[in-house]
Amino acid sequence: MFTKFQATDEEKQLRVIGAALKQFSEKNYSTASTNEIAKEAGISKGLLFHYFMNKKTLYLFMYDYAIRVISEEVVRKVNFNEKDLFVRMSQVAELKLTTFQTNPYLLKFIERVFFEEDVEVKLEIEDRKKQIATSEYYKLFSEIDTSKFKEGIDAARAVNVILWTLEGLGESVKAQHKLDGKDLDMNEIMEEFNRYMELLRINFCK
Repeated sequence: MFTKFQATDEEKQLRVIGAALKQFSEKNYSTASTNEIAKEAGISKGLLFHYFMNKKTLYLFMYDYAIRVISEEVVRKVNFNEKDLFVRMSQVAELKLTTFQTNPYLLKFIERVFFEEDVEVKLEIEDRKKQIATSEYYKLFSEIDTSKFKEGIDAARAVNVILWTLEGLGESVKAQHKLDGKDLDMNEIMEEFNRYMELLRINFCK
């Protein structure tokens, strides 16, 4: 679908990606301007739509791009030889935080996607979230050393509790953001994440 864009030179690709990340991180989907993206990238709007059929296609491409950047960093830097579930989870969380901090537009874009309610893209984004979560979770929770769990603890159920806890934390962050509209404090979120991980470790592990 994006062969025309991928066939252009890398420098132009990076300009378009950078401009789109900036625009989509600063505005929600409905108010984001493809005119501004084209202007920032130094190309015509016609050429932008030559690469991408419309704003929705570009938006979904950028979401896939952002997730791919994060996932590739996970593959490169997470030690999957580490069999301790909680250590592995902390590695992944810290890696994502580092990636976000080195690319603030990426962080802001993911934040906006998380809260995006526009019906034109919401269903597609939700479907993508489920697919990505399934594949990442499968790898993250494979070959875990279950001997560290307390006797009588069902490892599969313990993992489910961890997932539900993290999902609940995510929903809590989302709800608080809707109330106060403040930017997400990633350091604060990581501290809260680690508190939950320690609590679960104490309850589940020897």
